[in-house]
Amino acid sequence: MEIRYSTRDVLRIAVPIFLEQILKSLMGTVNTFMVSRVSDSASAAVGVTSQILNVVMVASFMMSTGTAILENQMIGAGKREETARLMMNSIALSAMIGAVISAVTVIFSGQLVYAMGLSSELIEDGETYLRTVGLTCVFQFVSAMVSTHLRCHGKATEPLIVIIANNIINFAGCLMVLEGWLPFSGVRGIGISRFAAETCGVILTMVLFMRQKWGQKLRDLFRPDARMLGRLLRYGIMSGTEGICYMTAQLVTTRFITGFPTAVLSAKVYTQSVNNYAYMSGNAIGQAAQIVSGQYIGAGKKEDAYRFIRKAWVAVFVLNVIGSSLFLLFSDSIIGIFTDSSEIKAIAKTLFAVDIITCAGRSMNHSFNFGLRSAGHVFWPMLIAAVSIWTFDVGLGYLLAIVLEIGVAGIWIAQATDEWIRGLLAAFQWEKKLWMNGLDNRVKVESDQ
Repeated sequence: MEIRYSTRDVLRIAVPIFLEQILKSLMGTVNTFMVSRVSDSASAAVGVTSQILNVVMVASFMMSTGTAILENQMIGAGKREETARLMMNSIALSAMIGAVISAVTVIFSGQLVYAMGLSSELIEDGETYLRTVGLTCVFQFVSAMVSTHLRCHGKATEPLIVIIANNIINFAGCLMVLEGWLPFSGVRGIGISRFAAETCGVILTMVLFMRQKWGQKLRDLFRPDARMLGRLLRYGIMSGTEGICYMTAQLVTTRFITGFPTAVLSAKVYTQSVNNYAYMSGNAIGQAAQIVSGQYIGAGKKEDAYRFIRKAWVAVFVLNVIGSSLFLLFSDSIIGIFTDSSEIKAIAKTLFAVDIITCAGRSMNHSFNFGLRSAGHVFWPMLIAAVSIWTFDVGLGYLLAIVLEIGVAGIWIAQATDEWIRGLLAAFQWEKKLWMNGLDNRVKVESDQ
């Protein structure tokens, strides 16, 4: 199967992904902003609770990442029937896992919020929000999986349409809650608005997916292919371990500072609500490059994949540095959206400054590490990520923030250190072409089975 991608083709994939990421994060930012109209303490409670939900979101991406590795290679190899079966099997699996996580999140919401170490006046708001939004975990799993299928087939605009609808519903609901036009108010009302948006979103996603003519059959939802799902889970668990470790580490490091003054916790929440926008354009290029690289590899064009990821890194690095620098330049105005506190703004400015270094290192993870995933080379990156995140992000973060009393800035410095170490090691593996070792044999064995 002849495959050749131009810069225009990559941008056609990357631009909708970029816009989708902005709008997806905007839902959380809007909720944080709306809750901040109630009080900084309520916003801090929701922000900390949202980090628990972020772990769930990363778990859903873990499933979809494993699927994307297989699906892109199958598309590159021209295996249409196998691809269609994989799509339906993966949707069924994601729905089952998401349902279990939804149940756990709702049933144990109180215990989860308490474990975060929130002060007594923040626990009620945090538990209310988690119990309400936790119901959407199953929808997030299914939506993430279906969106992956659409993007792998070059249909990156459809997930964008869905997230636009989600944002409109979420914003309208939040606005009506604050204006008192609905029978529920405060944190609970904001959570219900998010629930309504996610519910409508998953329905629209499925409608758009089933309209495609890719050979998908409904009966394959109930006819699991054990071998295929085993490979999906193997790739997904190993490639997703990095994200799970990272988000869990964020919970732990947040726990370090929950005893700090509310201004510190609020600054962390507000900064984290917006700093991911700084590297979204680079991340979108990286995701598009992963799709292209996987299809090159599936078509046997390993050298093309190698060169493509190297070029992608340059673009990701430049975009990340520019984006994070702009956020530092306009930090007072950005944080001013949420609060008028000069103390919170001063803390946030320091965090944005460190983010420039973090985003520079993150560019290697959003290019070389994505490339390694596209080749199914996920074991060593998984091991490196687990060791680095817990050693530096958590261990060094505790040393700097608590022992040396640097405070929340110490956590940001530790995070930057972790990103650079993981990024450099990913770049080394890609440049040395370690991902090619055994690739031909692995593809041959899997195609023969």
